[in-house]
Amino acid sequence: MNEMTTPMDEVLTLEELAAYLKVSETTAYTLVRSGEIPGRKVGREWRFLKARVTHWLMQAGEEDMEKTGFVQRDDLGGEFKREGGQEYVALWLPITREEKAAQIEKATRDGVNVSELVADYLRTWAKA
Repeated sequence: MNEMTTPMDEVLTLEELAAYLKVSETTAYTLVRSGEIPGRKVGREWRFLKARVTHWLMQAGEEDMEKTGFVQRDDLGGEFKREGGQEYVALWLPITREEKAAQIEKATRDGVNVSELVADYLRTWAKA
């Protein structure tokens, strides 16, 4: 590596890619063949820019969090998730686990959406 290149300019072989991703060579090759990982064939061998692979990993993480509703922390230490194009913020409810269980049981018994029941509970609590 000369003084003009950085570790991110590094070119990886398929074997190095697998090691970098901490997966088997078979898994790496499957990802490459599917077009998921950005790479280029040079002759009969695959080559990958480490910077592009890192970027791919970072994007995949964001997309996966969006798809699965992965809970994240915001800058203020609160919890949130994105799911189905909407953002949800986690709240600490002023109830015990026993009260929560009773609310869920009541919602199930009454055929009511638990979220609606919790919203009603919070409205009542906020007025008190």
